[in-house]
Amino acid sequence: MALQASLPSPGTPFEAIGRLVADSVAGERVEVAAFAYCDDAGRMLGIRHARSDAADAVDLPVRRVAIDALSLDAAVVVMAHNHPRGEAWPSQADREATRRLADALRTLGVRLHEHLVVGAGEAWSFRAAGLL
Repeated sequence: MALQASLPSPGTPFEAIGRLVADSVAGERVEVAAFAYCDDAGRMLGIRHARSDAADAVDLPVRRVAIDALSLDAAVVVMAHNHPRGEAWPSQADREATRRLADALRTLGVRLHEHLVVGAGEAWSFRAAGLL
């Protein structure tokens, strides 16, 4: 995982940040998760990517995401991960990992605003599905 230097302009709404992180993992040949750390106003404070050695799974680094959120004084996290095989439907493991991450962040006063699952040309939203 490496912190990225390219950030959108201040005041970018969470939906635009969701598109940014979704675009950053689209087309990857292995599963990659991206985490954007934001303040309450929607300004992105940083972004980090977690890459997998496996083609079809990435460990959700809950501890690393929590550390980053606290170190950046983030109030909101927006995440996305890709499914290299093309389907944008979340697996049961995706649902459980999202719940664990949201719960862990909530205890720190940080809100997981969105988790997008990116497939071939489409994305599935945990927020739109009412799961966040």
